[in-house]
Amino acid sequence: MNCREARRRLSPYLDSELDPTTTFAISEHLRVCDDCRRRFEVERGVDLAVVAKLSVESVPDEVWREVVRPLRTPRWVRWRLYAPLAAAAAIALIVWSGWLWKAAAPQTHWVVREFLAETSNGRPFVSADAQTVATGMMMPLKPFSDLVATFTGEAALRHVVQFVRLDTVRDADGAEIVELRLNCCGEPVIVRAAKRDQPGRLHEFVGLDATRLASLRGESRVAVAKREVGDYVVVAVSRHPTHELLAAMQVQ
Repeated sequence: MNCREARRRLSPYLDSELDPTTTFAISEHLRVCDDCRRRFEVERGVDLAVVAKLSVESVPDEVWREVVRPLRTPRWVRWRLYAPLAAAAAIALIVWSGWLWKAAAPQTHWVVREFLAETSNGRPFVSADAQTVATGMMMPLKPFSDLVATFTGEAALRHVVQFVRLDTVRDADGAEIVELRLNCCGEPVIVRAAKRDQPGRLHEFVGLDATRLASLRGESRVAVAKREVGDYVVVAVSRHPTHELLAAMQVQ
């Protein structure tokens, strides 16, 4: 994909409206092209300015696109100085229109809210260090050295996976959590893993059935899936199907 094609599709790319093949091609182009990546960051900045003022997951997608997309025209992108003004205009328009999403929408689970915040409302991760996962690749989720992501079978055949980052964090209860960030077929995925027998934020997912997991998304289109394997509970959050990715998590 060349620069012209990528820039022409940046707006639908930001809104996750493209097919997986095109989305992946743009992600790869942004990874290697500094000029287009800067253009992408400017356009995303308009969204982030509005996100900072609104609870975006409670805004209907069609309204969000109606308000924000005109602000991403080449004219606004060229004049970066006006991006905050464009965001302010969007906020004023939304408030003036009388949308009261926060009051009307059911509470969204924390794992979905964090996903939307950390991915700028579901935008693919952009990283110059992103690595396309090869078929058969095995990735230990350290410090859980016996928990391994093995990209074989359906996870390898049906998905194009980009590895972005692997982190270890501790939550407020002191529980150790591994966070794996991926792009799968152009969609961001956050995978978290923790020991099942320790207290912490992920402990609530132990024993949850599919019906309860489906209810966690609130009004968003974000799905939460989990797998209990060995001594671990693994939770995946994305708008993209993640069951094959979770099946790739194995204990050795």
